[in-house]
Amino acid sequence: MQLPPLKSVTVEVLVDNFFDVFEPSRPGVVERVVLGRLKKPLVAAHGLAFWITLHKDGEQGQILMDSANSPLPLLNNLEALEHNLDEVDALVLSHGHPDHYGGLQEVLKRRKKVLPLYLHKDCYYPKLLVTPRGRLGPWKLDREALLEAGVELHENTGPTLILDKALLTGTVEASTPYETPLPGPKRLVAGAEENDPFSDEQALVMQVAGRGLVIMAGCSHPGIVNMVKYAQKLTGINEVAAIIGGFHLTAGGPDLIRHTITGLQEINPQLIIAGHCTGFKALTQLALAFPDNFMVSCVGTKVMIGA
Repeated sequence: MQLPPLKSVTVEVLVDNFFDVFEPSRPGVVERVVLGRLKKPLVAAHGLAFWITLHKDGEQGQILMDSANSPLPLLNNLEALEHNLDEVDALVLSHGHPDHYGGLQEVLKRRKKVLPLYLHKDCYYPKLLVTPRGRLGPWKLDREALLEAGVELHENTGPTLILDKALLTGTVEASTPYETPLPGPKRLVAGAEENDPFSDEQALVMQVAGRGLVIMAGCSHPGIVNMVKYAQKLTGINEVAAIIGGFHLTAGGPDLIRHTITGLQEINPQLIIAGHCTGFKALTQLALAFPDNFMVSCVGTKVMIGA
């Protein structure tokens, strides 16, 4: 699929699991917030939300990708970082887990215009999680409630262009032998419980002219290497400027962490920004494996990829 080249992409982390003022910046590429310069304190939470600004041919588009686990951290951090929901041109949901759509209804209540919402049609299956401490869920994204809120729904299963600037991959094609769904996540299909194949999780992909792909992931349940390789296949572009998001690695164990690091080394991205569900053990291993191009995703982080 032809992906239009952009002049620049700026990604701001609105909500993530971490907030650490001591994480280093990289001037002109990765900037962290400075205490005392914000309207109010930032809040970290187990969830994810990104504010993405795209520049192309003198045009600008702004995407809100995911909406955290609840309105509280999302709305607080939007105000602290001085972003207005009325500036959003499109909403994107990475997959149907509540730590990614928890603030969505409140966003729809507060916006002043009808917004397009892009999501995979399998996001609506009820989701649950089986853990050593018991069963959690089910959680269900309510399609009727979205329609009642006046959203403009765009439901896809395959590749889809957004604002003529970014690509949603659709269901991710598996290409690695080591990235397979974990046994804990389940979904309900026609009332029957099954292992969740995460057919609903997709990556958001942009191309910056002369730099390569910027790939945004929610939790990477299908595998971050699978997601990047599929983005490369869809676009025909091998260069990767940045991979940003949650990688969901520690829960998969040391073998998954090791194989994923090897896969990422083969891809050779210029920048890796990981947080959310990646897990502490995996984050430390990524930091050791990529000493020059890995950084932890923290609330308030701004990533700037320019042509």
